[in-house]
Amino acid sequence: MKKVCFNGEYVQIDDIQYKDLKRGFSFGDGAFETIKVINGKPVFLKHHLKRLNLAIEKLKLCPDQHFQLNVIESVIIDLLQLNEIYEGGFVRISIYRSGQGTYLPETNDLSYIIETNSLKENSYSTNKKGLKIGVYDDILKPLNILSPYKLANAQLYVLASVFFKENQLDDALIKNENGNIIETTNSNLFISSNGVLYTPALSEGCVGGIMRMQVINLAISNGMLVYENPVQLQHLLSADEIIITNSVKGIRWIGQYKEKRYYNSLANKLTDLLNQEVVNCQTDLMEN
Repeated sequence: MKKVCFNGEYVQIDDIQYKDLKRGFSFGDGAFETIKVINGKPVFLKHHLKRLNLAIEKLKLCPDQHFQLNVIESVIIDLLQLNEIYEGGFVRISIYRSGQGTYLPETNDLSYIIETNSLKENSYSTNKKGLKIGVYDDILKPLNILSPYKLANAQLYVLASVFFKENQLDDALIKNENGNIIETTNSNLFISSNGVLYTPALSEGCVGGIMRMQVINLAISNGMLVYENPVQLQHLLSADEIIITNSVKGIRWIGQYKEKRYYNSLANKLTDLLNQEVVNCQTDLMEN
């Protein structure tokens, strides 16, 4: 039976009762992080914890001593070993407001669950076949202080995912309240034109993706120009390549939007650089 870490204790997932989760379930009052595991170790963990702690602050939750890097890294590695995940996988950290109450909570104390899951892949690899995407128009993402974080209330992304499945697509583009393209249902967005990389700025309302940051840094360190600009639909049609990024799947390339077809050389190049960065980071951890 798979074990999870629930408020600092290792328990079987079936031992957690509904009353322990009620507020997070009833109000979507929380946030989460999903972290790639390679060689049985979490990747880019300090960046995920920085974003999670910022989300905790924005949600007016009481800070928790467990979400310090040295503490949480030890907990995650122990949990991976308990669940016999020694190679590829991912970790999900879910935080939510404890207690009862309605819109006015009884407390701002924080509860959390850490889960682990195995994956066949023990490195990053891009997709062999290009993804086909469309645009989801029914709901626009608002611009506010919570836009950069991965919130428990993910109705926009759920409905956009239903949309792409109904339309036999691989993903859907999300717009902000100004009508600009900002991300997909689970990834940040980059477009390449004439060797220059463009991505929506965080001020446009996209999630402040950890992989987004890694790709920007890798591109710049390897001589590419990167600009954070508003992205509109016409920019997609004039792009040479479109890539989407997230922490678990890494870098994937778009093959088709409407009748436009795209290349994938950039996705392959950046994926090679990303895997080398992971090797460097894990070597540094072993040496320290």
